[in-house]
Amino acid sequence: MVRRALAVSLAGPLAWSLASSAFLAGPASPGAPPAGASVPAGPPGCRPGRVGHRDGRATEPYAPEPAEAARMLDGMRRRLAELPPAARRAGPVTVPVHVHVITDGPLGAPDRALRPQIDALNAAYGGRLGGVDTGIRFVLRGVTHTANAAWFHEPLGNEAPMKQRLHTGGAGTLNLYIAQLGRLVLGYSTYPHWYRDHPELDGVVIDWRSLPGGALRDFSRGYTGVHEIGHWLGLLHTFENGCSEPGDSVDDTPPEALPTTGCPERRDSCPEAGDDPVHNFMDYAHDRCMSEFTAGQAARMRDMWVAYRAPSS
Repeated sequence: MVRRALAVSLAGPLAWSLASSAFLAGPASPGAPPAGASVPAGPPGCRPGRVGHRDGRATEPYAPEPAEAARMLDGMRRRLAELPPAARRAGPVTVPVHVHVITDGPLGAPDRALRPQIDALNAAYGGRLGGVDTGIRFVLRGVTHTANAAWFHEPLGNEAPMKQRLHTGGAGTLNLYIAQLGRLVLGYSTYPHWYRDHPELDGVVIDWRSLPGGALRDFSRGYTGVHEIGHWLGLLHTFENGCSEPGDSVDDTPPEALPTTGCPERRDSCPEAGDDPVHNFMDYAHDRCMSEFTAGQAARMRDMWVAYRAPSS
């Protein structure tokens, strides 16, 4: 659920001048809540609050175990099979987005970055950067502003009260929370099958410095949001399960042993056919190197939408 939990560097000069000191003062354990902070229990089958280093990255808050990911896919297939044939495929999907800007007063996402973030989502999901048009579009329906230093600096540790107060809409409404995360973790998301039991926790949280024009030099095109919303729509990482089956359970994303770092032109880390999908939005490359979803990923997201998020689900 965490997008590219790896070391990031600041742009210079900073696009948003106040970011530097706050970034350098981030927590020593990236993404982890401070001592004594409460961490929401999270949905069953995930690793609530388990955040730490792994090969220079941080593991995901609420990362689904392989068995949990398999249950999500099995549930999707079962739900689709119960529908009439004509209802099993989504037509064009328009996702209403409610953005919740959390600040600590002087620090926080500027309003001028919100529309470019929505534009980045539509460019990525519309295939205008490469790859396929997924048929999914996003429309900004509302923006809230909340000054709360605790929520801003520790959105994971304060997730339950933050979301319970701000969350709006149903399973098909994207609640996008913008706050400040640790030095390695840029965002995290819930998965669609959790909504039924935990509707108040549904949504995506991203770091304000990852918005278009933000202060994170290699992650400032808004693709952290693109990546995390992919999870919200049911996609796994392309490096899921490494070189082992079932990978990410999408047929047209070749397996890869490890997450991509930096901006490689190509890489082939598994003996199976196909180069690593280093330019895929569900990998961990720098923003300038991410450009595509595959046809299989588009079909998976649309199936997940019908099964878990469409109004009739």
